[in-house]
Amino acid sequence: MADRTSIPSVVVAGTGSGAGKTTVALGLVGAFRRRGRSVQTFKVGPDFVDCAYLAHASRRPCRNLDSWMLGRDGVVHSFAHGIAEADCAVVEGTMGIFDGHGGSDTTQLGAVRFPGSTAELASLIGSPVVLVIDVANLAETAAAVALGARQLDPELDVIGVVLNNVPSDYRRRVVEDAVWNWARLPVLGALPRLPNVQIPEVRTGLLPLTQNPHVDPALDELTGAVERRCDMALIERLMARARPVHASSFPHARSVSDVSPRIGVAFDDAFCFYYAENLELLEDAGAQVITFSPLEDRVLPRDLDAVYMGGGVSEMFVPRLAANHAFIDSLRRAHAHRVPIYAECGGLMYCARTLHTSDGNVHNMASLVPFDVALEAGVLHTGYRELRLAGDNILGEAGTTLRGHEFHFARLLAGIQAGANAYSVHDVEGEPLGCEGWSTPTMLASLVHLHFGQDPRLAERLVAAARDGAHRRQLQATGS
Repeated sequence: MADRTSIPSVVVAGTGSGAGKTTVALGLVGAFRRRGRSVQTFKVGPDFVDCAYLAHASRRPCRNLDSWMLGRDGVVHSFAHGIAEADCAVVEGTMGIFDGHGGSDTTQLGAVRFPGSTAELASLIGSPVVLVIDVANLAETAAAVALGARQLDPELDVIGVVLNNVPSDYRRRVVEDAVWNWARLPVLGALPRLPNVQIPEVRTGLLPLTQNPHVDPALDELTGAVERRCDMALIERLMARARPVHASSFPHARSVSDVSPRIGVAFDDAFCFYYAENLELLEDAGAQVITFSPLEDRVLPRDLDAVYMGGGVSEMFVPRLAANHAFIDSLRRAHAHRVPIYAECGGLMYCARTLHTSDGNVHNMASLVPFDVALEAGVLHTGYRELRLAGDNILGEAGTTLRGHEFHFARLLAGIQAGANAYSVHDVEGEPLGCEGWSTPTMLASLVHLHFGQDPRLAERLVAAARDGAHRRQLQATGS
């Protein structure tokens, strides 16, 4: 299906982390669905956890829009591709509205642009913006915040404000009057504190969806609050101001082979961090995607031609993963038979020799890579990473530059520096950070998450490796 150029959309931005972007975005998604709309959700930046909540609320895969990893053309293409068959789009921002990965510049029109920010993303996709302001401890000052957002980037289409954590009707009236009189923006909604909504926050953000048994009652409560407290009819009319986007050619690879390789993807409570387009691009390149569970299954699915193990492993799942010896043995057999394996973040931990948990226990894992890994609660390793392939591997040729994101509590133990051979690593400013990962002709393991949308050839290479395996399996079956 051809990409559409526009549907009614809104970017939910905030004054900072914790302002209530997720609260408002989830409530809007639920309210639109109750009005009979098919809602496509997006998340600005590399976040997986917020994406999972948005996908659960919309019943459609949520897509990440990250201008650093995907580039400007990649973001526009992802948005245009994602809105196919949807009636409207809700985009949750990241951090504060102008917070990005540092630096700013001025366009020929004089508008300030903040790279990687929610404001930049809204401009790229031509979407109007709703600004969420937490007014638990603000009154008239909220007008200064709203006015500043309008004036800092005059090209940004800020259509109104939603107030969060409103302590009283009196405070709501004071803030509404101030925002309109001084910032000339309508207050589109005012949500009180919602003590019954149980979406707890942890140090890294929201509690992961799979660990939250209260998610559905929480979404119902948020939906009801937005329906009662926000002007949904006006919000929908203002969303129609979204401008068309023009996606440049971004071809998806299509298989011309009779062989449709089977790529097994680990997907369960322990392995759930995947960019939706990674799996779509594998299918576009001709693969069949077969899911399996290292937590529940006894063995890998039969006749797999490649294995993809993503992230999401939490300490709470490590004992169960390590105790499933039959499954680990089946993965070892696949590796011994040269089935290509791509493992990122939690996948690398699973493929390590041992995994040390913060309670002092040591768990034997699959031993496919010569590393030992320690999980250290409270020690977060996070940030964008530019990767340069040290040699040819199943995703690319030596010297290829890739962009990804690191987010984990793992530390690779002594000796890793000598063994790391997959990538040389640089930060967002190009400063070298050393080497990382493990690579052989049939395996690539890394702690960095890659978005295949930055270059469809990533998916093509993995499918090609799987197809080679499928050919070998067919030759073996025929005795050739």
